[in-house]
Amino acid sequence: MRYGLAIGAALLAFVACRDQPPQLAASPAPAAAPRIVALDPADGDTAVDPTRTTLSATFDREMDHEGWAWVIEGPATAPDVGESSWDATFRKSTVKVRLEPGRTYTLWINSPQYSYFKDLRGVPLEPVRWTFTTRNGAAAGPLAPLAAHSVAPPQVVAFDPPNGATGVDPSLKQLRATFDRPMEKSWAWVTEGSESFPETTGEAFFEAGARTVALPVRLAPGRTYIVWLNSDEHLLFRDDRSTPLRPVRWTFTTRAAAPAGR
Repeated sequence: MRYGLAIGAALLAFVACRDQPPQLAASPAPAAAPRIVALDPADGDTAVDPTRTTLSATFDREMDHEGWAWVIEGPATAPDVGESSWDATFRKSTVKVRLEPGRTYTLWINSPQYSYFKDLRGVPLEPVRWTFTTRNGAAAGPLAPLAAHSVAPPQVVAFDPPNGATGVDPSLKQLRATFDRPMEKSWAWVTEGSESFPETTGEAFFEAGARTVALPVRLAPGRTYIVWLNSDEHLLFRDDRSTPLRPVRWTFTTRAAAPAGR
């Protein structure tokens, strides 16, 4: 099961590029999120066969081939969950389960913390709460353990200038972020507002090896700058397996200009 953490923020504008020059733009309407078109068993079903061994959710579009998040609400309502898989269209996800008779079960498909059911554009499913009750009768047999299916998101291992730095030289010409693995050559530089985002002077680019990204900038003295790498809506910083970076807030302050005459 893939896990991830989404970080919310009040973001006003963004720079989101894929091999294109950076530019500030008003944030467009968010892409429509995927939807579930069928659940098996149906949500609210009160006569589910306790010997069944699978649950499934069908989506309205092709989904990320590697991600899923079956999330329990609590131990008392959680089924025993096993391996998850996709059908050939990558629209139907099936998870193996072991159920008991006369029990009410609750599963979340995604949650605010774990949102790895997403479409091919990286837009996640809004969390869906799914509940059903088994009828009295025999229980299903033993369930094989859940096979690990975890793809850790990429991490930023170094910022230049460092995150939280003060006294940064305003003559610095590039912002640079280094990741823990090779990345896709795409990016999303996201702002909290034009006043706190640095002026850009050229196209962002990845250095050899695709682990360090650089953004040419012009900084002013005595200013605090804020840059987000990715946001909940814009997830173009991804590793070479298309796993997105969790949104990261980067801030630093340049040193004041020297007094005149010095």
